[in-house]
Amino acid sequence: MAALGSFDVILETCREISSTSCQRARTLSRLRSRHACKTRGRCIAFAGSSSTKDQYLLRASVREPVNNKQVIIKSANRSRKGKGKQSPSKQLPDTLPAEESGENQTAATLTAAQRAKFAERLQDAQRIEDLLELVRDAEMLNPSEVAVLPVVLMQLYKQRSGREQAAVVTHAFFEGLIKPWALEPSKLPVQEQLATLNCLVEMNRWNPGAGHALTRSIIMVSHAVKNSLQGVPNQFTATHLLQILGSCNKTVVMRQACPQLALACLTACVRQLDSLNPDQLAQVAFTSSQTNLRLNLKGADQMRVLVRAGVARAPAMSALSLTQFVFGAVALGNMKPAHIQTLVTTALGVVPQCSAAALKNLLWALGTVGSADHRLLLALEAQLLSQSPYLGASHVSMAVWAFGRLNHLPQLGLMQELANQAMLNSASLTTKHSKQLLWGWYTLRYYPPDALLEAIAKRLTPLVHNMDARTLSEFIWAFGGLNYEPSNMQLFLQAAQDRSWQMNTHDISQTMRGLANLRLGSRLLVQALVRRASTILDTFNTQALANLAWSMAHLNYKHEGLLDAIVNQLLRNVDDMNQRDVADLLSALAMLKHQPITQATDAIVQHMIHLLQEPGTTWVLQDLSTVCWSVAKLNVGNRTLLDLIYHRILVDIPVLSAKDISYQLWGFAVLGYPLQSQVLAAYWDRLQHVLADLDPVDLSHVMWAVARLDSYPAPGLLDALLATLPPQISSAEPAAVVIIAHACGALRHHPGDAVLAAIEDHAQQNSSSYTCANWSALLQTFTRVHARPNRLFPLLLQEIQCDNLDVDSKLLGDCLMALAVFEAWQEPLYTQMVTQARSQPLSAYGMRSLCQTYQVDLLAQHQGVVTAVELPESFQSQAQEHWYQTQRPFNTTQLVQDLCLTLDTLRIPYQKGLSASTGLLLIDVALTDRQVAIEALGPLKVLRNKPAVTGRAAHRQRLLSALGWTVVSVEETEWLKLKKASEKQYFLQQVLA
Repeated sequence: MAALGSFDVILETCREISSTSCQRARTLSRLRSRHACKTRGRCIAFAGSSSTKDQYLLRASVREPVNNKQVIIKSANRSRKGKGKQSPSKQLPDTLPAEESGENQTAATLTAAQRAKFAERLQDAQRIEDLLELVRDAEMLNPSEVAVLPVVLMQLYKQRSGREQAAVVTHAFFEGLIKPWALEPSKLPVQEQLATLNCLVEMNRWNPGAGHALTRSIIMVSHAVKNSLQGVPNQFTATHLLQILGSCNKTVVMRQACPQLALACLTACVRQLDSLNPDQLAQVAFTSSQTNLRLNLKGADQMRVLVRAGVARAPAMSALSLTQFVFGAVALGNMKPAHIQTLVTTALGVVPQCSAAALKNLLWALGTVGSADHRLLLALEAQLLSQSPYLGASHVSMAVWAFGRLNHLPQLGLMQELANQAMLNSASLTTKHSKQLLWGWYTLRYYPPDALLEAIAKRLTPLVHNMDARTLSEFIWAFGGLNYEPSNMQLFLQAAQDRSWQMNTHDISQTMRGLANLRLGSRLLVQALVRRASTILDTFNTQALANLAWSMAHLNYKHEGLLDAIVNQLLRNVDDMNQRDVADLLSALAMLKHQPITQATDAIVQHMIHLLQEPGTTWVLQDLSTVCWSVAKLNVGNRTLLDLIYHRILVDIPVLSAKDISYQLWGFAVLGYPLQSQVLAAYWDRLQHVLADLDPVDLSHVMWAVARLDSYPAPGLLDALLATLPPQISSAEPAAVVIIAHACGALRHHPGDAVLAAIEDHAQQNSSSYTCANWSALLQTFTRVHARPNRLFPLLLQEIQCDNLDVDSKLLGDCLMALAVFEAWQEPLYTQMVTQARSQPLSAYGMRSLCQTYQVDLLAQHQGVVTAVELPESFQSQAQEHWYQTQRPFNTTQLVQDLCLTLDTLRIPYQKGLSASTGLLLIDVALTDRQVAIEALGPLKVLRNKPAVTGRAAHRQRLLSALGWTVVSVEETEWLKLKKASEKQYFLQQVLA
């Protein structure tokens, strides 16, 4: 009945306002037809409130309200009965439709019947194209009636796909449609100005790439609203002001093109502070912060007043409103420390009530400020865990970013939960979210699962080609920092290469750092970045220059010209370099073996000394370790610098990392810096706690330093160090493996069968990468520790026969000596080495290798080996002379003196340092009448961790036996156990018996 009554009112009103029978007939006919459809269940209803479109439809049909209530005729996007479903047109018309005959287009206003017709046609609009016929009528409507056009347009606009929306707003008819309504927006009432502005902004938000006509209309309407705000601000309520601020933040157009509107709105809000409740005040601050006001209002009086009022009313705000206010106040940059402390204290009480959105606001504010109360952080962690099922992509990314900014690593359970939620929401991650996640994880040194990093990378795949140079550099840097190379990394690298010409110093520095961390030697990209850096090198600051040099070094990309330019530019600004810059530069020069001019090195070292002497400076241990290693590589033995580094690290040895220990020990050992025994003991003690962190390179540094410093730690520690090698030897470089093996030989420490087997496996798997020096060092090691290299002999022979190895004299001598020590005369390698030795000219021999070859030849001849080298006489004389010089003068050890004293007591005749084999061998103590040679086995002739002699000592004894001497051995360790002279006499008698 209400519907019929409403229709009767409309009919009666139309009879009263119609002026001609024709118009009356046309109007009644249309309304009856409409009523017939609506009364069959379509959409006539009676209500007390309505949308803007519905209100306009009533005003266009009925000039006066009926009994202070409104009749609402709801629009329905469906075709009339019997007409069938209408589909949107595929092709938009190129021009506006021609004028219909019989219509008066020159009239300034429309009659009531025409207005009713206009309302009905607007109600019947099923497509955007249907509105074309109304444009001409719109030019004659009053502003209030025109204001409904964008509402209807927006409703129809949302039904279109994205591509069709773009076609609509760029088509010629669109400008004609909105022109009459946008010409004089100031004539609209305030409520309709706001409704119009909101509709336009919504259209622009739906399609950010809208045409210029829409942008111009938004600007015109925003100016009209601004003028109204400045002219008659009292007509705007708090709700109106919040609506305007909300519109100002919705689109890029509003944020960038209309900052004056936001400023005028904020000014009006400040004038009406007393009428704003605490939650509305928080909403004003929150919304204002997301507009362009931050660029215009820093230090502005309006913002200071707003923040001061908000801080005073903060306790009365709800949890969400408080976090919004904190967000807005921080974003607008008008927060004093006292205000921050007050808000943090207040926020601590509402954290348990915070939703995911409120937590996001608070975390952003705390991350932006860069500091927070520890209690507040713990409360945030607990609330994030409780709200974890409701966290979306934006919440998770903001939490990780904020904790990174605060340098606060939450409990592991929370980080894992955040990672899980990021995985669940990976499909909705945007570029911004991904950047925040990766940056936060890298800053916190938290390494999420590889599956999550791979999901993020795949989510970014369709977005890579639209990224700018800065974004690409940040992603490459972040993946490098997390030490993860996604499967689609080449997409990032190719896009970065295409945009390398757009990169600035920061972008180049980050990209190179990421490549260096991942060891991605993309030559084309690196070359493009180096070319770009060369052209803008004068814009690099000291940090970027040092970072560039460090990255080039870790990518093994040596560019002499660029390195010299970097060093020269740094010298001009050497006082601006901090500790990290110096460490990065020195390590780069050391790794690339680039020796700068002496003046440059001196200047850098002096600046380093100045930084170390500066009181109150805090040094990162990693930087000190890097400097120590680098100056050793560059052979810069500045004692003052080493003293300062030494005294800086003394107190920090208990917290050193494995790499720090390896760098420091290696650097001090190379430069010959004396380390006190208690300092070395502290190093050994710390090593026991970081064994699991040693990689093969670190282990090689430590082992080499131990051998060089001649500071033998407990055998148990060396065995524990060496036990870390087999599990990771497959990833080790030949140089590292060889250094470890060589150090074992120098220390006379048997590494154990498992380590030796792992070394042989590595040599077998990487034989093509082993050089002559590597093979020589391995053979020396096996010889010294007296362990037969069963697999190395045939493997080395294979490399020689395949022409993969050009045997030099050093390898020849070491190989022959190893074969002789283990009496491997039947090895095919021995025949190959003999052939090589016979064809070797004298000029190709080094003195050491010539002596080794002669000793092996001498032993082979005395043992009756069929195949001997048979060196020419000239070769033998040269070898004998050098060998004789190395045996003189005879070094009388304490053990030899004790043996001689005991023999004197026993009245046994002897000779000390007797020459054998024409003076080539000196016997420690010789009993000539018995033809007995007493070998004093001091520390250099026995292994330290095994009751066995070295390979060389065994070879010497075998050679003496071949010359007709009976060899007896006396170990120093056994001898020192004898305290009394009688015990020594009895022991020696038993040995000689």
